Parts: sequence; C-alpha cells; structure tokens
Amino acid sequence: MDMAAPPERRRRPRGKGLTLQVNIVTAFATLLSVIIVTLVSYAYVKNAGAVLDLTERFVDRVADSGMASTVALLDPVAAHVRSMAEVATEDEAKARDGSLFPYLMSLLDSSPQLQSIYYAFEADGRFLQAFPIPPGTEKFGANNNPPPHGAQFALRVVDRKGGVYSDVWTYVRRDGTVLGRETSNQLNYDHRTRDWYKEVVAKRSLIWTDLVVFTSNRQAGIAAAYPIIAKDGRVIGATAANISTRQLSDFMSKLELGSGGIGMIVDEKDQLIAHPDASKVVRQDGLKLSLVKAAELNDIRVSDAFAAYHATRAKFLRFNSGGMAYLGSFRELPDDFGKKWLLGVVVLEDDFVGTLKSNTRDIVLVGLALMVLGMVGMTVISRWISKPLARLSGEIRKIQKFDLAGPIAIHAWVREVNELIDSLNMMKRALRTFGMFVPRDLVRELVASGRTIELGGQDRTLTVMFTDIADFTGLSERMEAGDLLVHVSRHLAAMSQCIGQEDGTVDKYIGDAVMAFWGAPAWREDHALRGCIAALRAQQLQSALNAEWEADGLPTMFVRIGLHTANVIVGNIGSEQRMSYTAVGDGVNVASRLEGVNKVYGTKICISAAVAQAAGDSLLIRPLDLVAVKGRKAGEMVFELVGLRQGPPELLATHDQIEMCRTTEAAFNAYRARQWDQAISLYQTLGEKGGGAKLAALFVERCKAYQAAPPPADWTGVHELKSK
Repeated sequence: MDMAAPPERRRRPRGKGLTLQVNIVTAFATLLSVIIVTLVSYAYVKNAGAVLDLTERFVDRVADSGMASTVALLDPVAAHVRSMAEVATEDEAKARDGSLFPYLMSLLDSSPQLQSIYYAFEADGRFLQAFPIPPGTEKFGANNNPPPHGAQFALRVVDRKGGVYSDVWTYVRRDGTVLGRETSNQLNYDHRTRDWYKEVVAKRSLIWTDLVVFTSNRQAGIAAAYPIIAKDGRVIGATAANISTRQLSDFMSKLELGSGGIGMIVDEKDQLIAHPDASKVVRQDGLKLSLVKAAELNDIRVSDAFAAYHATRAKFLRFNSGGMAYLGSFRELPDDFGKKWLLGVVVLEDDFVGTLKSNTRDIVLVGLALMVLGMVGMTVISRWISKPLARLSGEIRKIQKFDLAGPIAIHAWVREVNELIDSLNMMKRALRTFGMFVPRDLVRELVASGRTIELGGQDRTLTVMFTDIADFTGLSERMEAGDLLVHVSRHLAAMSQCIGQEDGTVDKYIGDAVMAFWGAPAWREDHALRGCIAALRAQQLQSALNAEWEADGLPTMFVRIGLHTANVIVGNIGSEQRMSYTAVGDGVNVASRLEGVNKVYGTKICISAAVAQAAGDSLLIRPLDLVAVKGRKAGEMVFELVGLRQGPPELLATHDQIEMCRTTEAAFNAYRARQWDQAISLYQTLGEKGGGAKLAALFVERCKAYQAAPPPADWTGVHELKSK
C-alpha cells in the first residue's frame, strides 16, 4: 500500500498566468503601443528596402575582392613551379647541381607567401629545397637549432650518391655568403614515396595538394607541384612550392572584412584549408594530420553560414547567428586551379550598413522612449501593489520545499495580504512542529505532492540501525535528572547528525536508544554502505564527545550499534487518530538483537552478513561468530565493522586494523575447522595485540571446552545467545 493517497477531490492545477504588475502595465502599454507602432512601421518599411539593396551590393564587392586576392596569392606560386620546370627541362644539370639556388631565392623574395620551393628528381631521388628564414627566427632547420646569425635562406640538398644517404642544410645570406652547414639526423626522406609526387608524375600537369604535413619542419600546409618533362617526353622529376597554413592564415587575417567578419577556404567536404587562426585549421600529432570541418570550429556564425549556403546554394546570403545579422558569400576557385575549393566570406551586417540601420533604430527608439516615459508612472504604482504578493509567492515556494526557517517578515499596505501572511506564519509553525515527529523527507514529499497521510505500508529492502548506550542505568544513578537529559540529548543529536549526513531516516528515540533506517522514504541504492558509514561516523563523533566530557569531568558513554539489511514493511502504522512512520518485521528485530550482540563480544558495531554483502568491498570487517540471536533458531553470521577500505579519508582503516582483521579471520576459520590449538594461539595473539580482549578470552575458553569435550559430528558452529 502507498503511504499516502490523493485527496478525495483534487482540482486541476491552474496555469501560472501573469503577475499582477505585468497585467496592469500591459493594459496601459498596449494602448500606447498601437499608436506608436503604426507611426514607426511606415518609416521602418521604407528604410528596410534600402538596407537590403545596399547589403547585397556590398557583399558582392567584398567577395569579388577576396577572390581576386586569393587568386593573386596562388597564381604566382603556380607560375613559379611551371617556370622552374621549364628551366630544368632546358638544363637539368644546373637544376641538379644547385646552380639554380640563387634563382630559387629570388622567387622566394618575390613571393613572401611561400614556405619553401624545391626540385625533386626521379632517377636517383636527388632533392634540392630553398627556405626563407624570417627575421627573429629562434629555431630552424633539420635539427631545430638556432640558425646562424644573419642567415636569410636555408638551402637543403638530399642526395643518395653511391648508395649513401645525406641531407645537408646550408645557411646563407641573400648574396650567397655561406654562414654555416648542418646535417639532418632525421629519418631518410624520399620524395618519390610521397603522394604529391606520385600524383604530379601520374597527371603530368599542375596539381594542388590537400593539406599535408611538411617533413622539413612538421608544419601543415598546401603545395603546388609541376612535372619536369624531358624533351623526349619522360618525366624526370617535379618542382613544388609549399604554402603553410600559417602563411595562408596570415593572408586570410588581412582581408578587410570588418570587426565581425571572417574569411576562409574550404574543400568540397567543408574541411578547412585556410582560416585567420592557423591553430584551428588542423589537429596535428607529429606527421598525423586530422582535418577540421568548418562546423567543428565552435564558431556559430560559421556554422550558420554553411548551413544557409548548403540549404540554398545562393550567391548572396543573409542570415542571423547568435542574435546578430550576418552577410555571406561562397565562391568556387577558378576551374584551372584543379580543386573544388570554396572561398567563404562572412561579415557582420552592422559593420557596413550600420549607419542606415541605426537611423531606423533611432526612429524606433524615439517611439519606444515615448512609450516608456508614459509607462514609468504606471510601473511604479503596479510594483507598489504587487511586490508584497511576489515575495509572498516566494515564501510559499519555500514551504513547498519544507524550508521552514524563520517567520515571514513581509509588510503590505493591503489588509487582505497581511491576513494571508499571518495565516502562512501559523502554517509554518505547525509544519515545523509536525516535522519534529515525522521524517523530514516524508513531510517534504507530502507537502510537495499535496497528498494526505493514511495507514499502510509497502515491502522494501532497508538497512536498519539500532544504537544504545552501555550501562545507561549506572549513568542515570551518577547524574541529576536534568543534567542527564542534557547529556543524553547531546548524544542523540550526535547520532542523528551522522544518520542525516548519510541520508538516513531517524525512526524513533527509545529512551537512550536510536532506531534509524536507510532506503525510505527516499530510495537509496547504496543504503547498506550509507548505514555503515553513518555507524563509523557516529562512533567517531561519540569519541570526540567523550574526550570533551572527560575534560569537563562528565561521564562518558560507550555506544553499541547493530546493523541489518532485510526486507521489511515500511509505512504509516497506528490508528486514524495517531500514526507513526516506521519499519516493522523480523529484519528490524534482528538489527535490535545485533546491537545487543556487542555486549557479548565487547565490540562497538555489529553487522549481519546481509549488510556486508550489500555494502560490497568498501568495508573492512572481521568475523565474530555464527550466532542464533534470541528468538531465532537459524544461525546468522555476525561481523564487526572496523573501518573502510575506500571512502571518506577520516574513516579509512589503519594498517593495524587490517592486520587485526586478518588475524581474526584466520582464528575464526581455525575454530570452524575444529583446529582448537591453532585457534587458541591466534585468539591469544589477538588479545595480546589489542584486538579485543573479551572476544579473545571468549573463544579461547570455548576452544578449550571443545578440546575437553569435542562437539558432535554434525556441529555447525552456531552459538545460541540466551539474552538480548
């Protein structure tokens, strides 16, 4: 049965609706808005047409300019590799022996976009490459060392003459003065195995590569390549020129696209070739290169631009992104480029037609200002009326969450509102009182759901805890009644704090004892582990209280705790006039008996095998005995909870505790196996090392008794307890 049921009549919940202040202001604003909107709309429509025409013409101009700049960047590179190939066709020997390095340096001077330029020959794999060295370069070349001071170019020659591989880098000034040389200690490089070389040889025409990683400096970029065709028609090699993504990005960043604009080049799969930020073009791990799609840039304006382009394929795009208006255009690079790459341009509309739009906005703002001025007075009045009601609504929401701290301190000028405040304060006091006798989680659930309480319960697997104070009678005799009440209340508060810290429910206080459980009313999958942690915290906190009391000359307390996990009935039990939210069943009785088991073995926390199994490997436990508690015939394996193997640091077991548990387990196993001498020895060792004198003495005595009078063959080891 459910612990609570819906009331007999339940009204359909009303919609939230609008606040009183909003209703007052809205009524006044509507009338004023109709007049102003009519006047403003006419001016706005007239200006909108002019804005649209101007923006389209502007985007065309920007896109054309960007395309012209892109062609101007790439065309000279294509021309360079063609002319280099023609020179090599006419005089292969000069191209091979490095005589053309001055020519290559002049090409690099004329085209600052180049990262390097090179000859690659087929027959013997000879490779000649020239690099510009930008001013201020700290590291460069084959071994990533600082270049010689004053070096402006690096000239690289890869040779395999006589079957011996060499890779020599020469650093020179522009006039050819040699400043230094070094030999690469990198892996053997052979251009003939590279995709770009195979492609240009196969196509026998100009090619542009996709993004690749340059082996010379581990940078990503693109390259233009052209075959060297001998006069007899044989392909004897190729020329190529590299443009790094950093140089492409520098070019993109210089396009005049306003403060919110961006230009980029993408391939037919929308993968970036060039972007103003070079770090966003590729994800690179050594020679492994991952291309980045435009949609992966985490740039919403770019994502929206590509979505609009693919949806319409329109030459001119106007779209909104992130609450702002953008203009865009995508143009394919010329056919002779050989790649279906797109130049994309996205600009912020306000950067270029902002003045015209601002004039339109000014007209709107003037109208709005008139409307606002008329509404200010009405807003002040409506706020004065509605503010107490709004605050009162917030207080009611707190009550729904069972947040009952403090009175409702709201003053209103309306009598009916003040009467409502007084009624709510009385309700809060009643609920606070109610919450002292019923679990707070249950009260919170009932208040939030609007259900009524009725008798009944449900089957549920819970972990039940009982705590008790040892020798409470003696404590009562040593203290005055008033002092004893304060003393015990501090103990009960400490126990309740630890239980609540692990989301447990305090069922009841039985004199100096506490009954609590985990798993109801709110279900917790880890109820057994939470109960064990609460028990350890309770013993730890009680030890701190004992130290404080001892310093003050007050009596200390020894607390015994029992834990058991079982299927019980939990719910509202009692009569229609008075009921209690509690758990009942055999499992509850077992938990109570386990608390008493501590008296027999001199322990603090006894748990059942069901708790140990449900809590898992996080617990450090040791076996105590196989017992039949009073009122039960079946044996129940009982463990002492010592600490945690993993969890809160302050509850983790020490090395000595771990060793104690190992010794106890070995001793108990010997006892169960009827190895009386070994069991006696281990239990005596346990007692000598502080592992529980009472436990050790009990088992030593029991083993000696069994030595004298061995148990029958069907002995199971179950020890029947005669007392609670």
